Amino acid sequence: MQRCVEYIAVVYICIYGIDTLYPQKGPMPTTQIVKWGNSLAVRIPKPVAEEAGVREGDPIVIEARAGEINVRRKQRTPTLKELVAQIRPENRYDEIPSGPERGKERLEW
Repeated sequence: MQRCVEYIAVVYICIYGIDTLYPQKGPMPTTQIVKWGNSLAVRIPKPVAEEAGVREGDPIVIEARAGEINVRRKQRTPTLKELVAQIRPENRYDEIPSGPERGKERLEW
């Protein structure tokens, strides 16, 4: 009976996109919610942090739904310098004509 319950739990968790097994490490570590000042906190075990590639100080996003808390790394916004560095001749486009000038568009150099 216990084996069947474990299987159902794994199927339920996999539907929501959570992998409960580490390929080489076995079952996912568990932890507790603890009080930290006026808030609650979760300590992330080292193997989980390493697997996710997160470190102290990394920005994260926390989403809550009924009975579920999801934590994920915040998508980093690239800098203008990084975006400009991606411009190549093959992803540049010619100027698009937009008709005659109609106002203060004319700029004399």
